[in-house]
Amino acid sequence: MPSVAFKSPLLMQMRGRAVKPETFLMNDWMALAASWLPFVVLMAVWLWLSRGYRGRGPSGANWAELYEQQVAETRRMNVFLERIAVSLEKRGNSAGN
Repeated sequence: MPSVAFKSPLLMQMRGRAVKPETFLMNDWMALAASWLPFVVLMAVWLWLSRGYRGRGPSGANWAELYEQQVAETRRMNVFLERIAVSLEKRGNSAGN
């Protein structure tokens, strides 16, 4: 039965111990898994986050729709402010004459 504990075959050879072939294979797979694990976890987190932020706002509209709503609201506000400015100018002109 192969050893589950991670023992470096190179380290075992340096210490003068005999390395069994099945231990060497198991350690290679464990080393490969250990070296790729952070990359796989990072990619999984990145994919999970990118699926969550697909350009949708809290209301369910995408960012382009939210921008267009903001532009329309700004135009309406400008119309109201122009009306207020015109009425204030009329009051100022009638009070000044």
